[in-house]
Amino acid sequence: MRAIIYTRQSLDKTGEEAGVTRQLDDCRALAVRKGLDVIAELSDNDTSATTGVRRPAFDRLLALVEQGDADTVVIWHPDRLYRRLTDLVKITDVAKDHGLTILSVRADDIDLSTPSGRMTASILGAVATHEGEHRTDRQRNAYKQRATAGEWHFSHRPFGYKRDSGRVIQVPEEAEVLHEVLNRYYVEEEPRYSIMSYLNAHGILTPKGKRWGIIQVRDLLTNGHYAGISTYNGEEVGRGKWEPIVDEKTWRAWQTRAAKRKRKSTFTAAKYLLSGIARCGVCEGVIYTKKRKDGGLSYYCTTGGCVQRSLKAVDRLIEAAVFARLKMPDSLEILRPRGASVEHLHAERTEIQDRIDNLAELVADGTLTGQAVREAAKPLRSRLKMIDESLAAVETVSAIPSTLFEPEVERNWISLSLPQKRAIIRALMEISIARQANPRVFQPEKILIKWQGSSEAL
Repeated sequence: MRAIIYTRQSLDKTGEEAGVTRQLDDCRALAVRKGLDVIAELSDNDTSATTGVRRPAFDRLLALVEQGDADTVVIWHPDRLYRRLTDLVKITDVAKDHGLTILSVRADDIDLSTPSGRMTASILGAVATHEGEHRTDRQRNAYKQRATAGEWHFSHRPFGYKRDSGRVIQVPEEAEVLHEVLNRYYVEEEPRYSIMSYLNAHGILTPKGKRWGIIQVRDLLTNGHYAGISTYNGEEVGRGKWEPIVDEKTWRAWQTRAAKRKRKSTFTAAKYLLSGIARCGVCEGVIYTKKRKDGGLSYYCTTGGCVQRSLKAVDRLIEAAVFARLKMPDSLEILRPRGASVEHLHAERTEIQDRIDNLAELVADGTLTGQAVREAAKPLRSRLKMIDESLAAVETVSAIPSTLFEPEVERNWISLSLPQKRAIIRALMEISIARQANPRVFQPEKILIKWQGSSEAL
């Protein structure tokens, strides 16, 4: 019988492949006892079988069986070969057509070409899945407890630190480099790409002995552990017991400064009252302006061309609605920005900018093509532009004089700048332009206004 030996280890803490080596020795011994002709030895080291990540050696195994090159697989235990039922289905599908026997060092043999063998494999798979999920839960709870207690758990050595007799201590030469690059990034505002080039040009390698990629540099520059902050799943849970490379106060000041850099406005000022504010009533796309054949301007759905309406007619209608609303007693209170909503906008902007930065880094790292990143970033940049306009509107509204709300609202409105007018409209209402049967005849009822803070539309 022609056989394949397959080994797998979920976590290789040392990087020396000791786990798969021990499995391989036992599997080889079993193959000799059975008189098997071993055509390949395949291994997925440091690879989980429960998370759904790709296993190249497992895929290669299936391909060899499909090609008829082997009819037997030798494993240490069935849970080394599969833990998820989806993987078992892949194996059994191949076995039905080509026949496959699984020989195990630590369990009974399984003939997947028979119904009883497949039933046995399913039972073993369900048990392995159950045990794996419970073990994962136990591990997560244990890791969180250790992090809360100030212990730093890591599978791969982080740059700047190592374990020594159970303690996490600094690697002096790496700590010195780390302190320098942190200052270059946060104090001198040097780009990540430049820092990556600096590290590689000076022959400074990652803890795995490889050149730096932009993703590794990003993780290096944003790791709160270097400030002695203990985290679990990205959330702070306490103070670490290790010696920090940078003090916590400095680190937090750096994070605040970096966040402010990302909040800088990137949008181009609009030239018309409702451009970028109004929405299409058909597809909900953003409305911008378009020049008509007669030389006039229209508000136009640039997403699908669903609606088109005279700019002057829509502006007159909206301004009349604004005047009526500003004459109400509570108008000043509604216009003043609320701190919570502003902070929410800042937080969302930071998150979106991080996502855009990450996409750009994937291009530099060779993970994605430039075209793929441009397509993925397009909706993010659109949302970023809207947030920037909203933040600018908040600042503009704050500076609007209270005299605007005096009886002569129409006269005071004329004295306002376009950004101020747009800011007021954003603060007061949401506007949707619906489709009408004859676009040449203006129908006011097709301009829908929803007042902020109200569920009713006009």
